[in-house]
Amino acid sequence: MLIALPRGAHRITTHTAVRLALALVPMLITGCAAGSAGSAGSGGGRAFGGVGRREERVRIGSYAVVQAVAVSRRYVYSATDNGITVYDRLLNAWLPPLGRDDGFTDQQITVLAGDPVEDALWFGVPGAVVVYRPLTEQLQRTFVTGVPDVIAFDRSGTGDAIVRSGGSWTRVSRVGIATPLARQPAANTLIVPSTLPSILARFPALRSQSSLLLRNQQSDRALRNYPVISGAASPERGSEVWLGTNGDGLYRVDPTFLQATPLPFGLIEPGVGALALSVDGVWVAGLGQSSFRAGLTFASNDLQRWRWIDGTLSVPLLGVRTYSMTTRGSRAWLGTNQGLVRVRLDGSEDVAVWGGLDGLTDSRVLSVATRSDGAWAGTARGLVFVNDSTDTRNSRTRGLGARVLANTPVNALQFTGDTLWIGTEGGLFALPSPNEVTGGTLTRPLGNDPALRRPIRALAWSDSVLLAAGDDAVLSLAPRAGREPSRVDGLDARVVGQVTRVGIDDRSMWLAGTDGVIIAARSSNGIRVLRVGSDLPGAVLDVVASRDWMWVGTTAGLVRFRRAADGGLL
Repeated sequence: MLIALPRGAHRITTHTAVRLALALVPMLITGCAAGSAGSAGSGGGRAFGGVGRREERVRIGSYAVVQAVAVSRRYVYSATDNGITVYDRLLNAWLPPLGRDDGFTDQQITVLAGDPVEDALWFGVPGAVVVYRPLTEQLQRTFVTGVPDVIAFDRSGTGDAIVRSGGSWTRVSRVGIATPLARQPAANTLIVPSTLPSILARFPALRSQSSLLLRNQQSDRALRNYPVISGAASPERGSEVWLGTNGDGLYRVDPTFLQATPLPFGLIEPGVGALALSVDGVWVAGLGQSSFRAGLTFASNDLQRWRWIDGTLSVPLLGVRTYSMTTRGSRAWLGTNQGLVRVRLDGSEDVAVWGGLDGLTDSRVLSVATRSDGAWAGTARGLVFVNDSTDTRNSRTRGLGARVLANTPVNALQFTGDTLWIGTEGGLFALPSPNEVTGGTLTRPLGNDPALRRPIRALAWSDSVLLAAGDDAVLSLAPRAGREPSRVDGLDARVVGQVTRVGIDDRSMWLAGTDGVIIAARSSNGIRVLRVGSDLPGAVLDVVASRDWMWVGTTAGLVRFRRAADGGLL
């Protein structure tokens, strides 16, 4: 049965040598006609009109633990807890991954195999064998009896799959016709895809995997222990194998010359706490939900370049929940539940932290605004300036300066020129020309709207407009014009649940919350609503936008949308 691939996904829940649990794409369980064992149906089409269409919305999870690998003529498939990644080894490029969307039933994948004849992936699920063809974005499902545990291929010209399921053998043709076999095929008539044990038997030198894969180990990081747990060999290249690790993603390895190339893809940890734009992509900080690996992830706009920065021995980032992040030059500043963290984005990847022992009023840093010589940290008990004019360790303890708004939670910070705007539980404040020694004089904005005195959750600035988002309203201010604030009717806080972020650029405005995102075009007043459960996989904690892309960070991962000419979404 040929099925157009929807915005569907996969998820692995268990793994053995030949088994792994993976959430099946929704069409396999909702879009297929019912059939009996041994029957096949057909249908067709390209998912979203093909790969180009799929790129309008791409969901990214964590793919660091590669539980199974399969190779076809052109593609390498890596199966993980959050879906299947697809790498084009001809073009050295990543395709959009196959990920899990909410609301669909999981089904266990029991075996994975790359097709030696065409560019396709075969995998087994209870009662069926499924073929995925990346070039046409098609799925083909054939019903069989039992649970498939072996997929091999006929050496004859047809190249049909020979599947063992429920102790019996079935021939599955390339058009989805299942024919039961009376006996087990002879071994010399089959092409059996490579496995990790067969690769290690062929290349014994790969048994010393740690020395091969840890050549770039940094001295200030904990010794990484990400053993190889899966593998597959390229069918036409005698010295090219692909190894999947338990935490460090996929590697391309030349076993003859013992050279390994890491191919990271996706987030270093599941869940997104905060985002910050880069010149050519986005930086992603996590939620601290992983006990295995944590840090920063960089994703390029085209999703081809990825970078992972771990915590150091002195500043481990495991269990660190990020509330806010901003970048300036070669540094990223993170407001976290364990203090203000600074990460160098250059080659050193140095990590430093300021916490309660360094003089912060509270280790919970909810918001951050940077200057050339440091950062203002909005904590759960006030606002503090942290001087970072040097990189010496002593500057960490001497660098704490002005303290403002004692015992007041500071939820959001935004510079507009020389003025620092502060969103607190007690409303909106401004700090003109803030002084890192004394702080300065706090002022209230003009206007009698009661929302100005209620909790302000998020702030954003573009052109001459400042947006201040509260629990029940979004206010538009024009600080330089001196006009009273007005309410932005298109951004209805009631639609998004608990407000988490607000944003604005020259083309659109957006409001994010636990229930979704509202996007309002500034020129046409068009409104687009993305809802959790149908459009988004989890509560939205941050949203940033570049010229062509909008990045949405959720509790269940990152989603990239392509923007339209008016700033909305395609």
